[in-house]
Amino acid sequence: MLKKATILIAFILVCLPMFDKFAIAEAYIVQSGDNLSKISNKYETSVEKIVNLNKLLTTVIEPGQYLEIPKTYIVSEGDTLYKISIKLGVSIPELLEVNPTIENPNWIYPNQRFNVPIKNEMIYMGNTSKKRIALTFDDGPEDIYTPQILEILRQKGVKATFFVIGERAKKYPEQLRQIYKEGHAIGNHTWDHPHLPELTDQQFNKNIQSTTAEIEKIIGYKPELFRPPYGEIEDRQVAMLNKQGYRSIMWTADTKDWSGVSAEEIVSRVKQDTRPGVIVLQHNYHASGQFETVKALPQIIDELRVQGYEFVTVPTLLDN
Repeated sequence: MLKKATILIAFILVCLPMFDKFAIAEAYIVQSGDNLSKISNKYETSVEKIVNLNKLLTTVIEPGQYLEIPKTYIVSEGDTLYKISIKLGVSIPELLEVNPTIENPNWIYPNQRFNVPIKNEMIYMGNTSKKRIALTFDDGPEDIYTPQILEILRQKGVKATFFVIGERAKKYPEQLRQIYKEGHAIGNHTWDHPHLPELTDQQFNKNIQSTTAEIEKIIGYKPELFRPPYGEIEDRQVAMLNKQGYRSIMWTADTKDWSGVSAEEIVSRVKQDTRPGVIVLQHNYHASGQFETVKALPQIIDELRVQGYEFVTVPTLLDN
């Protein structure tokens, strides 16, 4: 038994350099004075890749914080895109999508560095190459706050993204039609806002599919975005959504408007996380108590525009 264990250890030690070259991953401990841009530049990756891999709900990082750096693959002699895709277990289109700088897929060279696609990726941040931010609103539609938010967005010339609850879409179809008519993006936010990890696969699929069917029935559009209630979801559920063509969207700036915080606090929370590619979490439904999103929204738009930011939908933030 000892002899077998010794042989196994020796095999691992011999093969370890090959695995290192196959997919290099590094851990990084945040130092005083660090920010996401400095770290991404150091490792020749993008801020959004670090944010999405580490599932960061804020762009603010602290000294001592652990970050995983996205894996890369170093091209070997004789490699082709096909061979690399087989080694990494991803398709060639997936490989090219995370390596947009590859101008000619037929020409790769030894020691070239490839980004490795993240399995079951959740999206917390969009493209950081332009000063763009996406405002998102969860839990509607309804007939109190939704009309006020739509009016502000209309006056300011802003397009946003609404993650819709199926049973509320059924109850307020005209509000959903208005959201869609005015050019805002629409995503699936489940039928009745459950804790997804508590659902069976059958319950999970039924909840998502019934919401998409209701949205499609009302506006003739099938949403491709999905946001999990409470931000709770298991990796296997994300994989199921990916196979069905959904992109799972989280956020990088949480206003916590649902908790009754003041408009000033809402604005402050957005400003502390403001940077290109940020996705802002807000709500357009609230059951009772103080809710100051409507009051905060014009100030958020005005102050960030002064800083040169453009407000876009989530699909635009991800695809451009």
